[in-house]
Order: sequence, then C-alpha cells, then structure tokens
Amino acid sequence: MPAIDLRNAPLVLLDDSRPPHRAGRSLLFHSPEAIISAHKLEDVQPALEQMDQAVADGLHVAGWIAYECAAYFEPRLAPLITELPEEPLIWMIATRHREAIQSQALVDAFQQAQHGNFHYSGLTIGQSAVSKDDYLAALEQIHRYIQAGDVYQINHTFPIPCTLKGDSLALYEELRASQPVPYGAYIDTGTAEGFKVLSLSPELFVRREGDQLMGKPMKGTAPRGLTAQDDKAAASALQTDEKSRAENLMIVDLIRNDLSRIASPGSVSVPYLYEVESYPTLLQMTSTVSAQAPQDLSPSRLLKALFPCGSVTGAPKVRAMEVIQELEQAPRGVYCGAIGHFSRGAQGKADWSLNVPIRTLVLDGTGNGRLSVGSGVVADSDATGEYEECLLKARFAKSRHDVFSLIETLKLDSDKRYHMLDLHLARLAESAAYFDFSYNEAEILAMLDEHASAFDTSEIRRVRLLLAQSGAITISSTALPAASETTVRVCIANDVLPRDNVFLRHKTTNRQRYDGAFAKGQKAGFDDILFFNDRGELTEGAISNVFLVKDGKWFTPALECGLLPGVLRTHLLKTHSPAITEKILTRSDLLAADELYIGNSLRGLRKARLDLD
Repeated sequence: MPAIDLRNAPLVLLDDSRPPHRAGRSLLFHSPEAIISAHKLEDVQPALEQMDQAVADGLHVAGWIAYECAAYFEPRLAPLITELPEEPLIWMIATRHREAIQSQALVDAFQQAQHGNFHYSGLTIGQSAVSKDDYLAALEQIHRYIQAGDVYQINHTFPIPCTLKGDSLALYEELRASQPVPYGAYIDTGTAEGFKVLSLSPELFVRREGDQLMGKPMKGTAPRGLTAQDDKAAASALQTDEKSRAENLMIVDLIRNDLSRIASPGSVSVPYLYEVESYPTLLQMTSTVSAQAPQDLSPSRLLKALFPCGSVTGAPKVRAMEVIQELEQAPRGVYCGAIGHFSRGAQGKADWSLNVPIRTLVLDGTGNGRLSVGSGVVADSDATGEYEECLLKARFAKSRHDVFSLIETLKLDSDKRYHMLDLHLARLAESAAYFDFSYNEAEILAMLDEHASAFDTSEIRRVRLLLAQSGAITISSTALPAASETTVRVCIANDVLPRDNVFLRHKTTNRQRYDGAFAKGQKAGFDDILFFNDRGELTEGAISNVFLVKDGKWFTPALECGLLPGVLRTHLLKTHSPAITEKILTRSDLLAADELYIGNSLRGLRKARLDLD
C-alpha cells in the first residue's frame, strides 16, 4: 500500500476510530480525477448525474451532500429554502484511489502528519444566536403542530459558532481519540473551496453491500454513568422509556417506508429494535432496518428515495421538513445531510455507505465555522429537557482526554501467588468494559504467571499491570519492602476532587492530582493524603481507601462520593467483622472518629493517625 498522506488535499477520510478489537475498515479517498460539486439548487441534478456516471465508470465517489439538497428531491421545499449554507450543497471527489487502512496504520499516518506547526489545535465554542428563549418558543410552536395532528415528531436543531486556532487535522486527531465512533470523517476540500469537515457520527444512514441495503436510525439518548453497572441500569431505563421507544419506532417506520420505494417487494424487515450502544459521553438507542436492492439502483435513485434520513427530519417526513424550514433560523448544511461513498467492491458488487453527519464541525479557510445540535420533539417532550439534551450532545467537541491505560497493582506473595487476584481481575474487566478496552483474561493470567516464575527468590513483590485500549499488556515489578510502622501518618489534601469525575471510579494512569499530592505528602513524612470532594465529603487516600470507627461501628465512604472501589475495600465489605457500612462521611465525621484506618491490597489494613498541622 502506498504511503498514507493525510495532507494531500483534496481528500476524504471515512474513519472507524473505535479500538482495534471493534473497528471495521477506514477508507481514504484521494488524488481525484474530478471534483463534483453543486453550489446552487439548479446545480444538484447535473452533480447527481456526474456521480451516477462516475460510479458506472468504476470510479469511487466520496464526500458530502448537504441537508438543503432535500429541496431538489422534494419540490414542496424549494420555495421554503431561501438561505443556503456557505459550503457547497454537494462536494464529492471522483477517484480511482481508495485505500483501506487498518487502525494502527492510521494512527501512524496522523503522527507522520504532525510536522512543523501542524500539531496545535485550539477550538473555541461560541454562543449560539439561538437563545434558550428562542428555542423554547420554537418547541412551543412544534407542540401546537403536534397537538393539531399536523406532525407527530420534529427534529429541531440549531447551530453554535466555533473558531479554530491551529490545525484542523490535529483537532480531528484529538477528537477521534476521545470520541471513537464507527462513522467518523475528515474532509479537506483543498485550497479551491477551503472547507474542512470534521465529523464524529455514530449513525449509519444507509449501506449497500451487493444487493443488501441496511439503515440504522438512532433515536433516544441518555448520559453515561460512571461505571459499567451504572451504564447497564441507564441502558435498561432507556430501552423501556416510552418517549424514547415511541420516537425510535416512529423513525423506524418512516425509514421502512422510504426503503420500500426502491427495495424488492416484500424484502423490508426490522431485524433489531431498541438496541442501546455506548459512546464516550452518552448512550444511544438504535434499530436496524434491512431490505434487498434492485440491481439497477443508482446513487441518485437511492438518494431520491431516502434523502435526508428520517431520523433528522421527523414524521410525516415532508411536512416535518416544512416545519423545520419555518422554525430553524439557519441552514443545516453538511449537518444532517450525508457523508460517505459510492464504490464498486469485490467482484464488481456495489459497496456504498452513507452516514448521518451529526456531531459535525464545518470550518472555512479562516478557521471560522459551526457545529450544530438537535433532538427529536414529540408530544410529551419536555422543552427544557430537550434543550439540555442538545447541550449534552455538544460535548463531543469539548470532551477530550489524554490516552490512558488501566492499572492494577498486585501483591506477589513469597509463594508466587497473587494476593486477591480474582478481585483485581474483576475490577480490571469492569473498567475495560466501561472504556471499551480489549480484555483477554487468559492472556493476562499467562503473562502474570510468566512474570512470577522469573523470580527465584522468596521476596514479596509489588507488581504493576498496565492494560492499553488495544489490549496490549505491560507487567513490571519491584521488591515490596516490609512496612516499618504499625501506625501510619496521614494528612488532608488542599485540593478537592469533582464528585462526578469518571476517572475517580476507575484505576487508570490518569491520576496526576493524586500522584502530585502523594509526592508532596511523602516528602513531608506522611504515608498517605486524604481527599474530600466538592461537596465536602470524604473520599479516599491517594493510594488507600479510608475506614472510620465510631462507637465500635465501622464506616467507609460510599462510592457515590467519587472514589475507587479498592480491592481490599471490596474484600472487607464482604468479610470484615463487625460489618462495614458504606456512608457519606464529612470532615466532622473524620475528626470525631474514635479510630482511623487506611488500607489497600498491598499493605492490608493499617491504623492511621491524622495530622492536622
């Protein structure tokens, strides 16, 4: 395969940025023979004809179709769409160059592209011209239409301005790392147009593989919890939520109807309904609609039947789009249109895929641009709740974190056995599931056994296990010196911790605040340093869980306060006598305790003395 050059614009990267154990293919289209574009509605038909001809000639066609192209496919909309987006309505490259790229090769390509000043990205999110009052007024009108029986659902959206100071490719690299999705895209139109599109969409619009068509509409969202158990409960609640189910089913029926226009008779089916998928910041409910495609189906005919996706309009579809034009204050552009490709695959069979570009940034040549957000509004939608959901969706552009690994710190006893190994592995497996890390327990056990057998002496060792998202395992160890004192000294940290920080609930390398405070405490002669959260609740030590004794009763901070479910803590909650109660504890509780203990799986339970000086 030739070298991958992500700066060889114009180009289209269709990117599955999920971890390698889950990711499908990523495709790079470059070195076009032609650019197919439409800037006005009258340009749409010739652009579609060029797309059909290019695909018939065996070329790959890849790029975007803006939402406003709906006015070409549905004449009732044409007089209503009076404002067009700055970017082209259609922008596609026609090329013979399509590279299928594996996950690691694409990571390497991003690193190779970071030369000179191409490494900095700073995105500023502005204030939408659509105020909360504007939004609530629009939803009030939508509810009037619904109550009158004019529509059943409207997908209402609004844009938010943004400005990029730096490099768009570097920004996309950061976003894809922290927001992995199956249908990401980075499109650079080159100097002629000057637009960049950065999309992190989880939603498939339509895929064609040979004679099989599949749509996968998404409707219904919920914020993620802090643990896999939280997510399981939230997913169950989402699947049984009447509003979300009704909204999802309405769009499924709409897409079934659209597909029936072009599908072989009787072939439309719904194999999966109300499935919940997990993404870094939210849970999303999705359903799958499938059908059989006729052999003579062309790209333009597919688009005429389906475009735009019903999940971004409402129902009935045409009337919903009329209401959208009445109430939305700005063009949608690429957002809620389609991004994807039309190709010939193996043995000349059709290989087409279009996604719904939600969670999408469009930037012009100066770095100014917009992201847009929206939600589906039905009869029982709470207007304020819908507004909050929109703001939640905008977090995709703000929620970024450094690459991290999961950690387990184990005690290797003198008899070559790992102390409380089952509890360590259970915690590691749960965190791996939450963060979507590849987890192979058999491989981990084999490597731990190999590491233990490498030491002939009977010394006790501190073993550090790191698990990367790819599933790569790193194991190292040092001798664990004997504890010098039976009672240890602890102090209180000056910093407070945010109660809802997800990294407080999982043991990862993303623990700079703990490590910094612990280093200062050690330098001052302390064995650990205790933290409180932003509500004044006691949480944990930097390397230990905390236990208080009052009037003979044992207590430990509740997990909801924001702390790690330590292995020793888990063990003691099941086995300690007297029983230990999980409870919200304050500074007053700490100071009034008769006894104070800290503990972890390396050192066990140790009595502590609090030093307030």
